[in-house]
Amino acid sequence: METSPLFDGIREKWIDQGIQQGIQQGIQQGIQDTILDALEENIGRCPESLVNSLRAIRDIDTLKLLHRRAVKAKTIDEFMQALNEAVRKNN
Repeated sequence: METSPLFDGIREKWIDQGIQQGIQQGIQQGIQDTILDALEENIGRCPESLVNSLRAIRDIDTLKLLHRRAVKAKTIDEFMQALNEAVRKNN
């Protein structure tokens, strides 16, 4: 089968998009994991509902903000309030 320059260009674009999406997902997951680590260090084990809500957030800036809140949180309720505010702003 002969290759076409047009098809090669499209394939390259798809590959690049896939790589970028993978990098983005890796960054998101890394920040989410860091948030959970900070919360567990400060206040103990996190409820599954919190973990699920956090995993649903894709915006990097929101995750960075939540990381700062997680580091400072003294209670799970304090962090949940920040998480709920972030979810409301993103919807």
